Amino acid sequence: MRTLLGVIITAATLASVSNAAGAVVETRKQTAQGGVVCRLTDVGLNLTVKAKATGFRNEGTSSTFIICGMESANSQEAVGTIKGLTIGMYSLNGASKSVSCTAVNGYANSTPLYATKTVSTPANGSAGVIAWDASDFGGTAGDPLAQNDYWLITCNLPASTSVGYMVTQFNVNAPAGS
Repeated sequence: MRTLLGVIITAATLASVSNAAGAVVETRKQTAQGGVVCRLTDVGLNLTVKAKATGFRNEGTSSTFIICGMESANSQEAVGTIKGLTIGMYSLNGASKSVSCTAVNGYANSTPLYATKTVSTPANGSAGVIAWDASDFGGTAGDPLAQNDYWLITCNLPASTSVGYMVTQFNVNAPAGS
């Protein structure tokens, strides 16, 4: 019994010493493929917009509205905070397209904040990137989003255009030395 008590006291002492240094903040990114995180806003039958391994693709001849979002459990106050959102758009036919997207920061019973941006997809096959941070929602760049656990992005996705990926940038409160 004395040995067990000694082990418990030693473990508690070591735990308190390691916590004395405090937590450190790490900036991390979570990336998801567009075919996984996006869907149509209209649940009607649409055979030209498809989730594929290469992204969420509008293979049709007209624009359609889509909604994209990722699980944000990493952004809870005790764990960390979302600091930025990014979406990457691609042309499917080598022609540049203008894509307009609105990021929404907030939830149904709150006062959501909206920020709309437009990007042209490069004709060379690289991504046209839209990025949002706190400054787009009335805050200061580098700070967490105001209602950081609740966000999504809606886009008017032109014909022959694809959402290739989304990225959430967030800070995590990690134990020191991890």
